[in-house]
Order: sequence, then structure tokens, then C-alpha cells
Amino acid sequence: MSAPTPRATGPAGATPPKEPFSYVSQQRGLLTLKIREPALMFVFFLAFAVLGVVFFFMVKKGADQGAEGAMGVAYLILAIFAGLGVVGMAIAAVRWRWKREYVRVMGRSPWA
Repeated sequence: MSAPTPRATGPAGATPPKEPFSYVSQQRGLLTLKIREPALMFVFFLAFAVLGVVFFFMVKKGADQGAEGAMGVAYLILAIFAGLGVVGMAIAAVRWRWKREYVRVMGRSPWA
């Protein structure tokens, strides 16, 4: 097992709080989503959830007009889009609290 890497210290030797969901900030490749700022991440996933609701009602309208099997697809779309949106917003909220604590302890943004 490898030794843990030393953590950087801030003013007066303060140790920064550990980042939750640190994989969000890692460099992984060209086609990966990387939104560091929690507020922007929250807005992105909120839009994702809203799109899920809009798509749900669009497909539901088709089901009301007699399209067979459309309600199953509508609920699947709602579950995928809104579910992913809610999970993303929860992650953003946790990271927002972490960033506030980081700035309080270290006196600067984690990405400065």
C-alpha cells in the first residue's frame, strides 16, 4: 500500500478540508464533463432536471393523443433526466459547503 500524499497547508499551518467527490475536479480527458464551481454545477443539473420534466410532458402529450407505449417512455425519460439532475444538484450542494469551508480555512478559492 502506498503512503498517503502530504496535503498542502495554508496560512498558519491550517490543513484544508478534504474535497468530497474529488473526481469531479480531476483531469481525465477531452470528452469528460468538468465543472469545478458548485454554483455552476447546481445550475447545470437543475437545467438537466427541468429538461427531463419538459421532455416528460412532451411525450405525455403524444400518449394522450393515442401513442401506445408512450407513457412508459415518458416515465423512463423523467427518471433518467430528473434523477441525474437531482443527484447532480445534491453533489453540488455538498461541494458548495466544502468550498465555503475551504475558503474560510485557507483564505482562497480551492482552484486559485
